[in-house]
Amino acid sequence: MVGEYIRRVFEGEAPCDRCDQRMDCQEYELACRAFSYYVLKGTFENYTARMPTRHLFNKIFKEDDIALKNYLKSIAIKEEMKKNVK
Repeated sequence: MVGEYIRRVFEGEAPCDRCDQRMDCQEYELACRAFSYYVLKGTFENYTARMPTRHLFNKIFKEDDIALKNYLKSIAIKEEMKKNVK
C-alpha cells in the first residue's frame, strides 16, 4: 500500500506545484482539498477545490496520523532520491 502511494506521488505533480496560493499556504499553514487528497492518496484531480483553510491544514498535519506519516515518508524518499542522483 505505501509503495503504491509513493509511486503515485512521484508520477505526477503535486497540487501546489502550479498553484498561485502556494506561498500563502506555506507561510500561514493553510491547506486545500486538492492537497489533502494528495497527502492521503498520492494523487489529485485538477478540478478539486483550491480554497485553503487553517482547519484543513490542522486536520491533515495534527489530527490524521496516517496522512502525516505518508506525507513525511514521501518527502524523505524524495530527498534520498535527490542525494543519490548527485
